[in-house]
Amino acid sequence: MKRTDEQLLIDVAKGDKSAFREIYQNYSAALYRLIKRLVGVKTSDYDEVFQEIMLRIWKNAPLFDPNKGRAKSWIYLVATRNCLNWLETKRNRSMARETELHETFPDSEKPGPEEAVFRSEEAESAVRLLDCLPEDLKLAVSLRHLDDLSIEEIAGITQVPEGTVKSRIFYGLKKLRSFFFKENSHE
Repeated sequence: MKRTDEQLLIDVAKGDKSAFREIYQNYSAALYRLIKRLVGVKTSDYDEVFQEIMLRIWKNAPLFDPNKGRAKSWIYLVATRNCLNWLETKRNRSMARETELHETFPDSEKPGPEEAVFRSEEAESAVRLLDCLPEDLKLAVSLRHLDDLSIEEIAGITQVPEGTVKSRIFYGLKKLRSFFFKENSHE
């Protein structure tokens, strides 16, 4: 009898390598498509990201709770979070290199210290406010507005209907606006 994805993850949590092999076979093609959409065009990075996702699935399988959701959704959430973390790390490395270059070769168009501080504070505030959202709203807003994915792509990643994705984005942005106005009402 073929095991369900939920049973496979439960077995992976117990250290069952054959269950992990089945998860790998069942999801590798779909996860590669997800990585291509989220990571971009550089194919040399796909394998690195994919291996990290599979490692996280292996290590985090004990955290899967079949009473809280489907295995497929959990696997896609692990993959999406890993892709976003990878992109963030890559962006930070790129920014560090850029900063290093700017310090080596000063640019006359480089923003002044006041503008740089303002931009930095604005970015920190946006990230802090985004972290205040519930996970489902945060994921939908991040994928739409930070990763510039279409509603259809987000629905495929999160395995929820497009209407639900639209609602999550709408309510997520609405909450962000209210957080922003509350935070800045004292000024």
